Amino acid sequence: MILLLAGTKDGRELAADLVSAGFRVLASVTTPYGGALLREIPGVIVKIGRLDAAEMQRLVDRHRIKGILDATHPFAAEISQVAENVARSSGRPYLRWERQSAALPESSLLYQVQDWDGVAEKISDLHARSIFLAVGVNNLAFIVGHPLLSHCSFAVRVLPLPGAVSTCLRVGLKPQQIVALQGPGSRELNRTLFEHFQVDALVTKESGPEGGTAEKVRAALDLGIPIVLVERPVSERTDYGHVVSDKDAVIRWAEQVEYQSTDFFVKQEGIR
Repeated sequence: MILLLAGTKDGRELAADLVSAGFRVLASVTTPYGGALLREIPGVIVKIGRLDAAEMQRLVDRHRIKGILDATHPFAAEISQVAENVARSSGRPYLRWERQSAALPESSLLYQVQDWDGVAEKISDLHARSIFLAVGVNNLAFIVGHPLLSHCSFAVRVLPLPGAVSTCLRVGLKPQQIVALQGPGSRELNRTLFEHFQVDALVTKESGPEGGTAEKVRAALDLGIPIVLVERPVSERTDYGHVVSDKDAVIRWAEQVEYQSTDFFVKQEGIR
């Protein structure tokens, strides 16, 4: 069985591809919403909830996992590192699925930053006041509460999930500042949202085509709105196993894992 760390659209597609190719898949996601989407794929076993290293190791041992396929979000660096460490310590093959980067136009209005401190500094440099945040919920408290941005008003787009909306309210946002919407959205939809909130700066992440990055950027450029784009964390690149962006390569890896794992489990159980 292959452990697939999913929770993204491409993760679900990989799960379907692997099952169709005859592999047994245990897919791990953090939210019930992600689990419900995965359960629509016949044959996928779903585990819901956050995993630390000990819990992932127990999962690997209990289900006799043969290999770990990491298809988490490009910005989920922490769980990717956990997966690498568990794979390395248990002798299982590890494969990192890496999304293609978004094809973005060149523009003097597009500013790339490496981290969230860079976001605050750039917004301050731009003297922007009405900020649209399309960055998820994990860093909302940091941005909304940053002293450099105390003069700003914010509108945020998050998933239509109770936990996401609760996080927005907890950091001090009001209901009229929250857009709870499943993405990715079209260029036209993003442009409408930016016009509605009278945005003078967009903050988003380089989440690739699956995250609708290009549509957000182009919509902002249509309106002459500067974009602060957070680059992917460097730590997403594995130093154990391999990184691929081709689904055929994933299937080939799974085939190799199945072939090699027979000898691995025989030795582990002391049969020879």
